[in-house]
Amino acid sequence: MTAKTPDETAFLAQLGMRVRRARARTGLTRRRLAALSGVSERYLAQLEAGDGNGSILLIRRVAAALAVELTELIGQPVDVSRHGRIALVGVRGAGKSTLGARLADRLGMPFIELTHEIARDLGAPLESFIAQEGQHAYREAERRALSRVVDAHERCVIAAGGSLVLEPQAYQLLRSRCFTVWLKATPEDHIARLIAQRDLRPLQGRENAPAELRMLLAQRERLYALADFTIDTSANDEATCLTLLLEAVREAGIAAPPSEPGPPG
Repeated sequence: MTAKTPDETAFLAQLGMRVRRARARTGLTRRRLAALSGVSERYLAQLEAGDGNGSILLIRRVAAALAVELTELIGQPVDVSRHGRIALVGVRGAGKSTLGARLADRLGMPFIELTHEIARDLGAPLESFIAQEGQHAYREAERRALSRVVDAHERCVIAAGGSLVLEPQAYQLLRSRCFTVWLKATPEDHIARLIAQRDLRPLQGRENAPAELRMLLAQRERLYALADFTIDTSANDEATCLTLLLEAVREAGIAAPPSEPGPPG
């Protein structure tokens, strides 16, 4: 390998810093991390010092030549069983809870609201937790809850929080381990549904909520569009959306479990 460029030297230094921070967050000693990862303490010391193996730089150069992000080449491995899980993404009011529960019932799967799982893990309402601990702590809790859910369920329907797509690691985890569906709707329909559900939290103190929702949707559209399938819940009624969902998941190889055999005649 040729000599490292100043940019690559800086990249390795940043990588080492991130490894140190991650190890500090978990409370692991370098020796314990070495035992868990199968990597020598010596290598970990070099990595944390910014002198990691040059192989990562070679992959980085390949990514640059392909004009793609490094994470696209070395992201989460795809779970071969991911098509046993269905995850619905979209802004609050898109229909994730309603359609998710109906889909899970039709497929004989558990329905899981990820935000409920996060609140249960934290033992506190999400709004108060975020106010006290901040968004970063919430994102960490979100990733932990998602990882726990997908590890525990080979078959399930998950309604993800609307902002999960903003956290690259969590969204990559979701997409790699679930068949993902974006439920999209117009800002006006989002607002009408929230009012009908008496869930006014996203609207409180917002005089121009439709315009703000349009901006939010525009900002997230590229991320939501990474889902495997998209359903417009404004253009279709609930029954049609459910039919489209069932068709999509069946084409992806997901089906309801076989019926239990009846008693012998």
